[in-house]
Amino acid sequence: MGWLREFWPWFLGAFIVCTVLFILYTLFFSNRPTVRQFTYKETPQGKLTLEIHLPRDWSEDDRRPAVLFFFGGGWISGGIEHFSWQADYLARRGIVAVRVDYRVDTRHHTTPDKAVEDGFDALLWLQRHAVGLGINPQQIVSSGASAGGHIAACLAICNHPAGIDMSSMRPALLVLFNPVLDLVNPTAEEEFTSRETELIAMMPESAVTRLSPNLHIDGSTPPTLLMFGDRDGLLAQGNFFAEKALSEGVPTTLLTAQGQKHGFFNREPWRSATILAMDHFLLEQGYLSGTPLIDEAVTDMTSDKKTGKGKTLIEKQ
Repeated sequence: MGWLREFWPWFLGAFIVCTVLFILYTLFFSNRPTVRQFTYKETPQGKLTLEIHLPRDWSEDDRRPAVLFFFGGGWISGGIEHFSWQADYLARRGIVAVRVDYRVDTRHHTTPDKAVEDGFDALLWLQRHAVGLGINPQQIVSSGASAGGHIAACLAICNHPAGIDMSSMRPALLVLFNPVLDLVNPTAEEEFTSRETELIAMMPESAVTRLSPNLHIDGSTPPTLLMFGDRDGLLAQGNFFAEKALSEGVPTTLLTAQGQKHGFFNREPWRSATILAMDHFLLEQGYLSGTPLIDEAVTDMTSDKKTGKGKTLIEKQ
């Protein structure tokens, strides 16, 4: 047994290392969602894909809510990797989360109306494949940031640029991160860049009006959560949306982050604060259950240190 005493420290060390690795795997990897890629559309500029984050316990027989995410980038740049973190979070909460690629100026040399067309076609693809993906087609949430938020809002409020009837396939909820909501008369004060203004001007005038969500809000607009930095030039568009939607009887919440500019939600602690706000919104709407995966203490990290206010975001509803 002398050999056992000699090698016992090594056995014990190996056991401890294996135990630690198992715990780390359980905490950080075993609950990671499966991500699958699909081509949803072929365009003259090439194929377009979407990436679907499936919860660990997902089954084709499920009927889960789904969220469509559209990246930001002013219809000029950006990519499908945006919202990967948020999609992972929601899949871990039990929702099917979908990140969508769409045509942009730098990669495809197209205008915003083509980006909106792609968004509609991604929604149409998801509706047609809902059964095989374990999705409830009546519980699709449209979400996005900036130009992607514009696409997300158009899916619920505007008509398909190619005239396809989508009336029975509208998203049931909207979650919008500092979205563009009006294309008519874009200004530098609203933080439109010169290239963004050029791209809008290249669209048919009728399309500019048709694809301005703020001009088409009515009682059929779905319940909406909007989030802006209070120093964002687009906040005025968000305020208009909220006031108009509320006047139409649409449940609407607008949250503003104190002292923050456009794109604030891409960095911590605001990334966690905004996904927590989205979690709460989906809980209220019955799309989630249980407890958020982010500690509510994140509100302490994003409070106004000068005033001591402990609220993550200022609420207007």
